[in-house]
Amino acid sequence: MRPKHDKYHRVLQCLENTKQKILRERAAADLIIINNTEEQDFVKIISGGSEYFWIGLTDIEVEGSWKWVDGSNMTLPGFWASGEPNGKQNEDCALNYSPGGADFPCDYMSKWICEKNIF
Repeated sequence: MRPKHDKYHRVLQCLENTKQKILRERAAADLIIINNTEEQDFVKIISGGSEYFWIGLTDIEVEGSWKWVDGSNMTLPGFWASGEPNGKQNEDCALNYSPGGADFPCDYMSKWICEKNIF
């Protein structure tokens, strides 16, 4: 199963602080923006479903106002796992795993999923 769009998805090993990764501009690739349930299902498949992966979603600027790294609002229904986001202190970044999204501290070491235009 692969979404029908012009993005290339790659799973990368976490090499730096995720907050820094989200806040700085990246020329080659960006943390993935999940636009629809098809992409969310695709991400679950490529991640193996059992691991946590950083995605490009944060509420760093305004607590509880989740935005993608391109500045757009997160509007995907059913995205969050049960009880998430739970708004605990300093959980300003989002991880994706099998049950759905979860908010975590941005300095939690994990892999991430990036996307890059290939055309």
